[in-house]
Amino acid sequence: MHRSTVRALLVGLAITSLCIPCLAQRAPKPNSRGDSPAVMKSKGWNLTFSDEFSGKALNRDVWNDQYWHGRTHGPELQWYAPDVFEVSKGRLRVKAEKRDAGEGDDKRPYTSGVITTLGRFSQEYGWFEIRAKFPAGKGYWPAFWLLPETKAWPPEIDVLEILGHEMNKVYMTNHWKDDAGKHQQNGGSWVGPDFGKDYHVFAVDWRPDVIIWYVDGIERYRSDRGVPSGPFYVIANLAVGGEWPGSPDAKTVLPGYMDIDYIRVYKLTVEAVR
Repeated sequence: MHRSTVRALLVGLAITSLCIPCLAQRAPKPNSRGDSPAVMKSKGWNLTFSDEFSGKALNRDVWNDQYWHGRTHGPELQWYAPDVFEVSKGRLRVKAEKRDAGEGDDKRPYTSGVITTLGRFSQEYGWFEIRAKFPAGKGYWPAFWLLPETKAWPPEIDVLEILGHEMNKVYMTNHWKDDAGKHQQNGGSWVGPDFGKDYHVFAVDWRPDVIIWYVDGIERYRSDRGVPSGPFYVIANLAVGGEWPGSPDAKTVLPGYMDIDYIRVYKLTVEAVR
């Protein structure tokens, strides 16, 4: 995400990761609702992680409700609260609202939510997918992204970032560190429908030599620069404020909601790799 002034603080232990041979096969293109796990399996993908949010509450055995470093994130205005999640009718609803929370340096004027699989699930390479819709209004900053299990930064893969004041534009970015240790990034954007009016499917196909971004099953961007390796975990969050989106204004409707239909991760079968 575009948080380089903050993320520079998130430096962890680096590990050496094993690379697998380059995969020549292109990923299948699911339909606008996302292919079912059975259909993806028929195309050579094995489902390795999924949450269809079919229960009555957020599964705390699967998800953390804060970052490893706490419930705030740099200059962003939200405190990531544990009570902002509603699961019903196969949907996870994440609420952002004007509410003072936190203490001391971590006190913030808004609350919102983040879910991560750090320590619960991570994977090197594969297909990472979310079906969701997002709140409109200046200051909202929803995202679905991947970070390394080592807690080092960069690298980072942003499957999607959307700014609440430009709801028809999705940002897709890859971050890495060059040989000199300097942060680099490569990304693109795509202008499409209003991503707050209905659910849409966002995915990346992450290979050893390329990352390909899809929106509703159609390739929208690809990058072969700085492609990372090693196990990455999954994050979905609804930020409020910060350097990039700016603060909510008088026209921003609060509370706002990010609705997630599902999150799924796949890995190519051995047969598909051959």
